[in-house]
Amino acid sequence: MPRLGSTVGLLWIAGLAAATMMTGGCAPEPYLSDYSYQPSPGVYEVRRHGAEQQAPPVTVLVTVIGIRRPDPEHHVGSSVDLRMRFENNGSEQTTFDPASLELVTGTLQPFPRPYVTPPAPFALASGQGQAVTLSVPFPPNAAPGQMDLNELRLRWLVHVNGYPVSQTALFERVGSGDGAGVYQPAPSTSFDLAF
Repeated sequence: MPRLGSTVGLLWIAGLAAATMMTGGCAPEPYLSDYSYQPSPGVYEVRRHGAEQQAPPVTVLVTVIGIRRPDPEHHVGSSVDLRMRFENNGSEQTTFDPASLELVTGTLQPFPRPYVTPPAPFALASGQGQAVTLSVPFPPNAAPGQMDLNELRLRWLVHVNGYPVSQTALFERVGSGDGAGVYQPAPSTSFDLAF
């Protein structure tokens, strides 16, 4: 004869599992489904002038994760979330300051400064890499449906051996939505250095 305590425990666990499965499907995805961007990732290289046959000293990969839904419960508005990865493939030190980041739409509407993780500037020695996550809030009183988000442009600055290099990533919206079309991939973008 089964013990009453073990039967109640099994029923409690089964009920908890069923409740978890039923409520798990109700939580909305954090990102709006009709905002996808290409390239994913975009590859941006810093090349030394005259050394086109060599590996680029710095490669930056950038992708738009998505347009985050507002979260009124936590008092957080909509944002454009991106991820970057900096790779120092050369022999010179590379530095990046998150304060240099700037996001605008294709119609040049600026966004406020992003929240960046990690937030501090960093240096990469030869062979090192570093990932960075950005959450760019929408301008005050603006929402995704109120801005032209068919193109996004992200700018930043890296220093290679003390030499500043401005880089730009361009993203095009794909899939559903007004003006969202078929993405035609472009080759990776290179920036020449004269050092």
